[in-house]
Amino acid sequence: MERIFNIFFFNKRNKYDCIVIGAGASGLLATLFLQKRNKKVLLLEKKKQAGMKLRLTGKGRCNLTNTLSLTEFLSHCSSLKSNKNFITTALKRFSNHDTIQLFQDLGVELIEERGRRIYPKSGKSLDIFLALIKQIENSTLTDIYFSQTVSSLIIKNNQIKGVKTLEGKEYYCDKVILAAGGKTYPQTGSEGDAYYLAKKCGHTITPLYPALVGLRTQRGHHENLQNYLIKNTNVKILHNNQVIAQENGDITLDEYGFSGPAILRLSRKIAHLLYKEQLYLQIDLKPKINEKALLEEITTTLKERQGMSVENIVRAWLPKEVCFDFKRWYKEEKQNNKTPLPQAILTYLKHYKEEIIGDMGWDEAIITQGGISLNEINPNTKKNKKIKGLYFIGEEIDIDADTGGFNLQIAFSTAVFASDNI
Repeated sequence: MERIFNIFFFNKRNKYDCIVIGAGASGLLATLFLQKRNKKVLLLEKKKQAGMKLRLTGKGRCNLTNTLSLTEFLSHCSSLKSNKNFITTALKRFSNHDTIQLFQDLGVELIEERGRRIYPKSGKSLDIFLALIKQIENSTLTDIYFSQTVSSLIIKNNQIKGVKTLEGKEYYCDKVILAAGGKTYPQTGSEGDAYYLAKKCGHTITPLYPALVGLRTQRGHHENLQNYLIKNTNVKILHNNQVIAQENGDITLDEYGFSGPAILRLSRKIAHLLYKEQLYLQIDLKPKINEKALLEEITTTLKERQGMSVENIVRAWLPKEVCFDFKRWYKEEKQNNKTPLPQAILTYLKHYKEEIIGDMGWDEAIITQGGISLNEINPNTKKNKKIKGLYFIGEEIDIDADTGGFNLQIAFSTAVFASDNI
């Protein structure tokens, strides 16, 4: 599937038009579009193969993009006006509809699913990766070198001249696209190299946080409930008893806390507060019924089920798997607060509350929040304002968005936009 080129040392007479650092989603697409413009490109990848994170995207299904309008798209992105302006310029050059057309032209059948999300019809992210890598490999304009970790940029008089690798190689060019990714899924090669290289060039790195990630709570859940899905909930984040964020949607129970779509979206909103403030998660498992009506229903059911076990009583509202969790929770609640059963059931269903003690970490986070400051990147070119010939794209820059194909689309759009200016 992938060809590995023999590494050889070459001199300045063999220099490239552009070196792309990182063969992930943004690096691959930047390379493809540079090829389209007949540029001689060197693509450097630190791992033994390309596109490792791309193949994991969407749990291996690859939520490629979506079909939302520009306004709708931006509503799911970083809230800062400067960030949205930055994204807008890239999206206007290469939109979500352009992404769909590109992969269709490359022979990938696509399908639209719930939430207007676009996936390969096969359900395999590998198809997206293969469509890109085959085009790149078939071009005589591009060399791909694997197992090459860039340790520094060669800069003279604030102008890019090439790169050096840990393996002792030097490669020469006047333009470098840094596409080394963020810090998520470090096993795929995203270990923060982009931030290290940018910082060495004098760039500001805004604080980095795992985002779109599960949240750890004090209590956690029994092993029988690992990855158990609960649909149609309302989840709030509380700070000083005030609601600071909320989402509707599905959640999953985890040994250490909670995950699932609603939780992931919330994690993005509170990433910057998580380790600074005391935050609580409050879950309404029955958001479509008000408290008064539910309490009446509970009271009636308790009368009808007198003499039954607690598990059989709460089966009226909970799946049997979750009844065990309620019984465990109720035992603790009764010991601490001596809460009567009707009120306890109501509290569990409408106001389940847990202190958040952290997140699931970089290994499980989908995106990096924070990164290379946008103040130091030209929004009209994606070019570095400090070093001539240096461009930043993808997850490494200080832009983040919700799940639903937004982040991958941003990676694609910034990649194409940067390649246009080389």
